[in-house]
Amino acid sequence: MTKIQSAFRRNLSKALGSKTLETALNRTLPTRRRTRDAAFQNLDFAALRDDLQTRKREAIDQLPDLVEQFTIAAEQAGAVVHMAATSEDALAIVGDLVGRHGVKLAVKSKSMATEEIGLNEYLEELGVEVVETDLGEWIVQLAGEKPSHLITPALHKTREQVAELFSKVTGEKVPPDIPQLVAVARRELRQKFIDADMGISGANVAIAETGSIVIVSNEGNARLVTTLPPVHVAILGIEKVVATLDDATSMLRVLSKSGTGQRMTSYVSYITGPSRTADIELSLTIGVHGPKEVHIVLLDNRRTEMRERPEFRDALDCIRCGACLNACPPFQAVGGHVFGHRYTGPIGLILTHFHHGSENAEGPVSLCVQCNACETVCPAGIDLPRMILDLRMEYNEGASPGLVKGKLLDFLTYEDAGGPLMGAARLGQRIVPKAATRLPFLGRLRGLPALPERSFLTAKGLGSTFEASPKIATEAGGTTALYFPGCLTDNLFPATGEAAIAALTGCGVRVVLPSEQVCCGLAHMNAGDRGKAIANAKRTIEMLERTQADHVVSTSASCVVAMVQDYQHLLRDEPDWQARAETQARRIKDFATYIDQVVGLPSGALAGGDASTVTYHDSCQSANCLNLGPEPRRLLQDGLGCELREMEESSMCCGFGGAFSLEYPKVSQRILQHKLDHIEATGASMVVTDNPGCIMQIRGGLELRGADVRVLHLAELLAERFDAMARS
Repeated sequence: MTKIQSAFRRNLSKALGSKTLETALNRTLPTRRRTRDAAFQNLDFAALRDDLQTRKREAIDQLPDLVEQFTIAAEQAGAVVHMAATSEDALAIVGDLVGRHGVKLAVKSKSMATEEIGLNEYLEELGVEVVETDLGEWIVQLAGEKPSHLITPALHKTREQVAELFSKVTGEKVPPDIPQLVAVARRELRQKFIDADMGISGANVAIAETGSIVIVSNEGNARLVTTLPPVHVAILGIEKVVATLDDATSMLRVLSKSGTGQRMTSYVSYITGPSRTADIELSLTIGVHGPKEVHIVLLDNRRTEMRERPEFRDALDCIRCGACLNACPPFQAVGGHVFGHRYTGPIGLILTHFHHGSENAEGPVSLCVQCNACETVCPAGIDLPRMILDLRMEYNEGASPGLVKGKLLDFLTYEDAGGPLMGAARLGQRIVPKAATRLPFLGRLRGLPALPERSFLTAKGLGSTFEASPKIATEAGGTTALYFPGCLTDNLFPATGEAAIAALTGCGVRVVLPSEQVCCGLAHMNAGDRGKAIANAKRTIEMLERTQADHVVSTSASCVVAMVQDYQHLLRDEPDWQARAETQARRIKDFATYIDQVVGLPSGALAGGDASTVTYHDSCQSANCLNLGPEPRRLLQDGLGCELREMEESSMCCGFGGAFSLEYPKVSQRILQHKLDHIEATGASMVVTDNPGCIMQIRGGLELRGADVRVLHLAELLAERFDAMARS
């Protein structure tokens, strides 16, 4: 383990042990998610996203030409444009300006590009006093820390901590009252703007047709930084350049809504060259109330390399709104100082790899739970989960997953089903009931399911057929479905498989089982083992091709996403296999969609069971990848007549994440607690979901809490209703 990896583990442990950090994150991030959702409530987010995505991708395609066009237009307006290939080049450019103008005091507005290059430390070495004027940036500067969030740098600080910090700085007792804390910042920083020799900013966007930069802010400090000092230096990545004012407006339509939940920020500043006047005899003179010089540093720092790699090119579409951070469960569990480097959160993992090296990204990349929430809220439609997984595979090439994790993965994916580890677990379970359900690294996280003596497919018979025995009239009569249980159902939850067969045949569907035990490859994919993931994917495709069936149905939404969506990317270097995967994807459906859209469960067909109240947990894959939500609710309310009680943030991850919960059980546990709190708050007596991993996580967590709440797969509830119908 390298020093950087060891430091990552220490920081992770420190974050998990901090109640103050947990309080700060829990106070702020749920609010950010709610305000963001409210901001888009009456708008067509998908249309806004598609518009921005199209414009940004066109800009990245034309980037060299747009940079040249911007440079010409900006210099015609009186600015000076500097190109910086590396962070060292950018520092040297600013250092030269500092020396030329005798700068002693520089004020800054919030800029992640300056954090990227380490500008503050560099200027301080030159003897320049650097003052951050954004409130959050000033807080972390006083604390000797780095920003933990792209938009809210001091997100990790509670108001009590800020009050203590301000009291130390001012020498007077400052109460933890937010308006008073803001008043202290205003008083302490006001004179700095006036005395500064240089103002330093970033930019949210640069417009090629006018040579303008655009800065979005709420506090007003950015306008003071860019107008009061005699020299203004703006540092921004080359990917911020777009073609037109309309392109910039497309970004502004979603930036504040995505980042802070505002319709528009307090200030949107368009800066085109230095201040000027022609009020005396129409003679143009530079430097009136604003700066006499404007210098724009366009930073590459491996952005061109990112542009040239198809897997990561779209990361350049990022507008730095921070929505992906706010939506990310591991980020809420541990914060940005662990889940990232200079750039934090899901987008930060990709940016860190290119700007600060794999050594700083490898640890944080392993913290991604692959819930896909970041992609659903991204206003530019960036497929961050896919990029993060590609990095994980790149880092794990040839690496061992470790003995215990490796054996468990091999067991679940049929490579070591009869191996000594599971044999010993089953033996221990016979001697001491539940012995195998209390593995030492997971025992405090959740109860684990007992290991069945035989897997579901072994017990039912590979390749077996179950004829339809319709108990209700449906639209699926006479069709055949291959039932694909997935590893977890096959090895740990045979009752779900039994229920799926009962429900499908009861709806008039003929069911066939796989001719061999195959894993879809998702477990190894998430663990970063590209080789085994590809091998399992190919075996699965071959098995599907051999099976004659109208549809392939799975009670594992995760397996469905792997087969329908992930295979296309995983097999991208083998066009023949990619085409075969695409062919099979057209007949694969998750259980809820199949019952809702193919079977067409009649209204009230299975109503009249017990009077249990139900809450529904949307698994990450069903909600965030398959875009499901109405389908299972229609089945519960209309088809089964259940009283549905919606939980808060029903699609928020439960923390399972397959190998993630093995690798980071304490992070998984922290994520799980939010889910359990939301479930219990509904007062429902039953949780229904569509994914076996979620069932294991939630059922085990509720069991350890001693909660009297049943956790069932949707198929199990349908099977119970069919059974009740047969008994009545």
